[in-house]
Amino acid sequence: RNGRREGPLDKDNTFDRRKYPRVHTESLVAISRVDSRGALAHALDVSIGGIRFQCVGLEVELGEVLRVLLTIGERTLSVVGRLVRVTELDGFTQEVALSFTEVDPDTLRFLSSSLPEAYEV
Repeated sequence: RNGRREGPLDKDNTFDRRKYPRVHTESLVAISRVDSRGALAHALDVSIGGIRFQCVGLEVELGEVLRVLLTIGERTLSVVGRLVRVTELDGFTQEVALSFTEVDPDTLRFLSSSLPEAYEV
């Protein structure tokens, strides 16, 4: 199949719909509704087009707009995006995917340059 090795994730259609490759991360991110206080979440992966994370105790809904503060190395980035997937993992935890809608050009350049060479777009 298109030169890639098949793995357990190939069965998930989400990966086929992705616009940008994801890079695994295990960092804490601060998330908030654009007009309110924030909460902490655990980032799972990030790309130049979005981020996937788990949040505990913050009920979010599909289509909602959130601001995310993400630290990569020494740099803290602020992006805004719309929730495109929300999955309930248990009574307190949600896994969410956020598609970036507001990213300043410097942040976009930084994300692009931080991805491994094989993932450059």
